[in-house]
Amino acid sequence: MVGILRRQSRLILITFVVLLIPAIVYLMMATPMYRATALISIDAGGSNLLDPASIQNSQSAILNSRVDGEVEVLRADATVMAVVEAAGLITDSEFGPRLRLSEKIAIALGMESAGDRLRQMLGLRATAAPDSAVLVSNTVARLKDATDIRRRGLTYLISVGVMSESPQRAADIANAYVQTYIDRQVVAKSASVIAARDVLRNQTETARVELARLEDALNSFIDDNLVRLEEESNNEAISTLRRQLEAAQSSKVTNVAALAAARDAAARSDWEAAATSLGDTALAQLAREREALAQRLSGERAGSQVQIDLQNALASLEQDLSTRLAEVQGGVETELSTITEAETQAREKLREALLQSDLSSSVIADLFNLQQSASIARNQYQQILARVQDLNALANVQISDAGVVSEALPPTSAAAPNTRLILVLAVVTGLGIGILVAFLNEYYIGGVTSTAQLANVIQAPVQVAVPAMSSSAGEQQVADGIVTSPLSQYSESFRKLRLAIDTNLNQKTAGQGPTEALRRGKVILICSALPGEGKTTSAIALARTYAVSGQSTLLIDCDLRKPSVATYINALPQQDGLIDYLNSNKSDGEQVVTPILDPISNLMVITAGTRSSQPTDQLINSPRFAAVIEAVRDSWDVIILDSPPLLPVVDTRYLAQIADIAVMVVRFSNTTQGEIREASSQVQEVLPPGVRLLGVLNRQSQRSGRRGYYNGAYAAYYGDAK
Repeated sequence: MVGILRRQSRLILITFVVLLIPAIVYLMMATPMYRATALISIDAGGSNLLDPASIQNSQSAILNSRVDGEVEVLRADATVMAVVEAAGLITDSEFGPRLRLSEKIAIALGMESAGDRLRQMLGLRATAAPDSAVLVSNTVARLKDATDIRRRGLTYLISVGVMSESPQRAADIANAYVQTYIDRQVVAKSASVIAARDVLRNQTETARVELARLEDALNSFIDDNLVRLEEESNNEAISTLRRQLEAAQSSKVTNVAALAAARDAAARSDWEAAATSLGDTALAQLAREREALAQRLSGERAGSQVQIDLQNALASLEQDLSTRLAEVQGGVETELSTITEAETQAREKLREALLQSDLSSSVIADLFNLQQSASIARNQYQQILARVQDLNALANVQISDAGVVSEALPPTSAAAPNTRLILVLAVVTGLGIGILVAFLNEYYIGGVTSTAQLANVIQAPVQVAVPAMSSSAGEQQVADGIVTSPLSQYSESFRKLRLAIDTNLNQKTAGQGPTEALRRGKVILICSALPGEGKTTSAIALARTYAVSGQSTLLIDCDLRKPSVATYINALPQQDGLIDYLNSNKSDGEQVVTPILDPISNLMVITAGTRSSQPTDQLINSPRFAAVIEAVRDSWDVIILDSPPLLPVVDTRYLAQIADIAVMVVRFSNTTQGEIREASSQVQEVLPPGVRLLGVLNRQSQRSGRRGYYNGAYAAYYGDAK
């Protein structure tokens, strides 16, 4: 784990910086936003100034639902719209209508007018400006986005927070928000009470008419049957009450007639008739005086002082007449009220007396039924009148069920962007993604960068990492360092590889019989996943290492698709190479393959010869090639096979079946781990039992660039190159 992080530290750092820089740029460019919060308390039980004892005692769940409902009311579009209007946010530079970025760019480039002209040329209507409803809707949406309304835990407290670029503006809007909500709640409660009052008021007339009907029915029943009831009951009290009722009714009729006649006479300015109807001598005297004054006025010359004085006196007298008439009418009305009250009392007493008298059961039942119906109608009418009066009073003294606990104050520090949180998230995210990318690069995407990583990928020992060796002449001469620089790290790395190979070969032959142990030649297969891994250079360097150590060594170029060993050792072209021998129809005695000597060592090399024009796997899998391998085993101590890359062609899988050990060369940070893993799996599937695979990490830099699956380098192996 630590090793992986150490190897991928550069990638982790790059990923971390790439993610951290945008966060820093955002913090530098972001506009500071300030949050102001107002706190309100909800009286979930309700409030009534006229009846404080009527506070509701509901269950906790219902009260909690009430508070949650008020939160939703605060969030409602209607409330937000009212706040927009109350705070004047339609014209506010922050919350009001603004041009979109595309519109600003169009205006700056003069494209807006050009677009309208083009639409007119095409017969289309010009772009219409957004109407007021759209602008208001946009303002409402911005305010909702800037507002945070939530309940504080399970309390009856609700916080209203507003974000703004200005601290004072944030506080003003938050306070306006809660005040608008409270005002709307009062208006809503008053409207509800008024609506209930109007409903009851509509029922008042119905109840009054019903009460009058029942009272008239009771009175009619008594009036129509009073004489019979009096005789049947034989009660002197009923007789007395009957006489009182008749007297009150007679007086009432007389007074009502007098008032009606007086009003009619006054309307005609017939003051004498009015005085006669009311029977008032003072009013009659004033009427006679007016008549005499009017006669005198008619005989005077128009415009004279006497006429003016008489007109003034007449006007004063008429005023006195009106005053006296009103006084007399008031007295009559008072007397009429007294008579009406006496009539009502007489009727009530008469009803009680009749109910208590010894009457027939049918009469008592009818009377009682009418009495109770009238009494019930009277009580209902009184209750409705009382409730209407209560609602009238209640509508004028409504208060909100919410109160401001804490007004919003201008904040002293910005709430957004949260610099510390953003930096922490950026650091954590950067490191997390960096580590994730590092592991992906370590196990799947990136190339191999250490022997331990390579050993983990190919599931085989990797004891050698070939160091980078500068060479001005090119990669073909790198392997010359085995002879020209024997004490270099490059040469030492191949001596380590030789030791590892010999150790594994000795472990393999330790359990074999004497006959098998006499076989001296050991076949070493040098392979790679892709072209350009440094496989041929490594094969030449390893072969020279064995040759310099005194062992007879033979290097065979088995890459028949793209031979290159002869070029790497600067050998002259051979007409009779391995391909020519394997393709020949001559007998083994007539056709031979002759090894050539390495120019700088005693290494013997069998070059591939001319390029094959037919599938090379047939040549590698032929009996003639098997005979060549058997022959060279008896003549050389070490036989090294330079094979084609595993993934492009199948030849190496046939060569692996005759190898005593296989060495897979992997270029440093070049081949993907998936490719390496696939090539390793392919070669290990076909290795004989007991034959091991060793890995070599080649740190030599590749000058021609990475050779992947799908670039032009594969054309040489698929026969597409010209």
